[in-house]
Amino acid sequence: MKTLFLSLLVVLPMSVLAAPSETTVFKLINERMGYMQDVARYKAKHHLAIEDLKREAVVLEKSKAGSAKYALNSDSTEAFTVSLMSAAKAIQYRYRADMLSDLSIASNTPRDLKKVVRPALIKLGGELNASIASYLKSGQTFNTQQFAEFQTLITAKYLHNSDKKEIFNALQKIKLTSVTQ
Repeated sequence: MKTLFLSLLVVLPMSVLAAPSETTVFKLINERMGYMQDVARYKAKHHLAIEDLKREAVVLEKSKAGSAKYALNSDSTEAFTVSLMSAAKAIQYRYRADMLSDLSIASNTPRDLKKVVRPALIKLGGELNASIASYLKSGQTFNTQQFAEFQTLITAKYLHNSDKKEIFNALQKIKLTSVTQ
């Protein structure tokens, strides 16, 4: 019994201190992309354009400010945020195209953009920043060998491999602020 207890004491701290996984980051990105069909349906139902440059500028500035809170270099996160927005728009355009020919898709009720989707995306943005920062602070980097796993874990429908590559390339360029390096 004493041996079991001592073994647990040794193993528990190691699991608590275990380095964060790139898998967590990849899954958060996929979860974020999973909301884009709802965004497309909401925008279609409310006759809103998919591309809203004013909103994108706001999202980009808030994203940069949010990333700085996690000691991420906000300039290095800009391309990543833009890649996520580009992928999101690609999903929305492709989904909307399918909605034109498949009325059963168009009849699905979207989750409310302002009350459900945006708050969820904001929460995911914080989690994503925290996960990326934790991963980088542990001394790890995102590298090309991880792209196969990234492609496998990013399962959002309507997202093409070229979209995934753009996101992954931008993710690889994210850096910590020089103070924390």
